[in-house]
Amino acid sequence: MISFGLTNQILTLYLRELKISDVNIGLFMTLTMIGDSIISYILTWNANKIGNRFIMILGSFLMILASVIFATGTSNFEYLLFAAIVGVISPSGNDTGPFKTIEETVLANLTPPNHRPEVYAIHWVLGSIGASLGSFLAGLSVDYLSNTLKYSMKDAYGYTFYLLVLTSFLKFISLFFISYKAEPSYIPPYKLSVSNQDEILNQNISNEQINSEISSQHTISSNDYNNERRPLIRIQSTIEHDTLTGLSPTTQTILFKLLVPFMLDSFGNGFMTNAWVVYYFKFRYNVSAVLLGTLFGFSGIAMSLSAIPSAWFAKRVGPIKSSVLTQIPCGLFFIAIPILGFNFSFGSFFYILNQMTTAFDVVPRQIILTSLIEPNDLPKVMGTVNIGKQIARSISPYFTGYFAQYHLLWICFLITGILLILANIILAVYFHDLDEKIRKLEQVDHDIV
Repeated sequence: MISFGLTNQILTLYLRELKISDVNIGLFMTLTMIGDSIISYILTWNANKIGNRFIMILGSFLMILASVIFATGTSNFEYLLFAAIVGVISPSGNDTGPFKTIEETVLANLTPPNHRPEVYAIHWVLGSIGASLGSFLAGLSVDYLSNTLKYSMKDAYGYTFYLLVLTSFLKFISLFFISYKAEPSYIPPYKLSVSNQDEILNQNISNEQINSEISSQHTISSNDYNNERRPLIRIQSTIEHDTLTGLSPTTQTILFKLLVPFMLDSFGNGFMTNAWVVYYFKFRYNVSAVLLGTLFGFSGIAMSLSAIPSAWFAKRVGPIKSSVLTQIPCGLFFIAIPILGFNFSFGSFFYILNQMTTAFDVVPRQIILTSLIEPNDLPKVMGTVNIGKQIARSISPYFTGYFAQYHLLWICFLITGILLILANIILAVYFHDLDEKIRKLEQVDHDIV
């Protein structure tokens, strides 16, 4: 996430220094996101066959390759586009490649439902802190190279990508230490004592009935498991259903219902990705790279810290209510940036409020996905949802380029905020009864072994 924070801070400004027009910058972002989506979809859909560890190592190696191409300072549009696609150079400021889907799938497999809100919150906090550090480093690097060493802005942005080479290499090395427990075939001990989650989600079963059923099943103690060196293996289902996706009819229905609000939200976010927000603040308020880096670094820290209470809130009121009650204000704060952001201080204030409430959406959506879908289908469903969101997000930046060209970038804030509010209303309508079912799942007490 340090890598994504770095690229988010300087990508659009670097492309502009390379004399690429606003319209072509928007086209660059759209094509990058589409390319990322295709690669990620192929890898995540076949994760059960290829292996999670191999996918993450391969993706990390491609990040190194892309970082080197950007760091060389080439102005060739085609080379930069190729590097951005294969190396997942993210215009959105977030992980848009296969990493996100694989990581969330592994966490869902290893974590019992009663611990998932906290675990996902910690995962989000650490990632957000990394992105914030990336923003700080980018701002400091550009300012030092341009002001102290008197490099041109083009070279300052280009040489900053060498930091991306370093962080990508460190990620590549670290992934060789991931154990077999990250693979789809691994079954954690707690799942051997858990009744089918579909029975809990699709039936009105009391908490006493759930605990009674679980206590009557054969379980394996943690000591017994630790003494067994061989990994527990899940036999992968080879059943192909006669549906459009090859998933079961129930899973496919859930998938399509999830895609509507998630893709609508992402389509709106694509109009004002973090890279375009940096662009807007830079040219509306005419501030330095250090001040921009400080703002986006601080907002990232504020966003990451708010993920902790978001886990508590999602557990308290349920993921659906939590999403609706926080994302509607989040959309309103984003709309307020161009309307009430009379100067840099006001604009920054509403942006920080927007980022703080944005984090309250992360944990609920992860809980919704991992609670509704069976483990064997989870990589495919999460991959499809993430890719669907990515495709939706990849369409809108092209139009943003036209808005920017005619000095109408402020309209994109309104579009993003309105679509975010609408998406959460749809989510609440589709899954109005889900909170109670997930509450029953979370009340079954399991430890993480």
